[in-house]
Amino acid sequence: MAEFNREVMAILTSDIFLALLSRDTVQIAQLNAAIALLIKAGIPFDVAFSPGTRRVATAAELTIYINPTTTLNFTLTFEAGATIFGGGEGG
Repeated sequence: MAEFNREVMAILTSDIFLALLSRDTVQIAQLNAAIALLIKAGIPFDVAFSPGTRRVATAAELTIYINPTTTLNFTLTFEAGATIFGGGEGG
């Protein structure tokens, strides 16, 4: 488990994740790069995508599973505004 935790920390502090999480909106290529890192490391995750509507922004929610009782959830928006995931402006 200690090795898994080190792997997760290395990924979360990588340039790809730091850039992804430091912006208000993200690009698809940034999300794809983060997904590639998680797959390469064998870290379990889910991605949910909402294409957006006139009321909510296009967004994705990335859930990383640390153990059966701990998950990390990130709401990533592709445009400004509220999302169905609760992130963004007014969300």
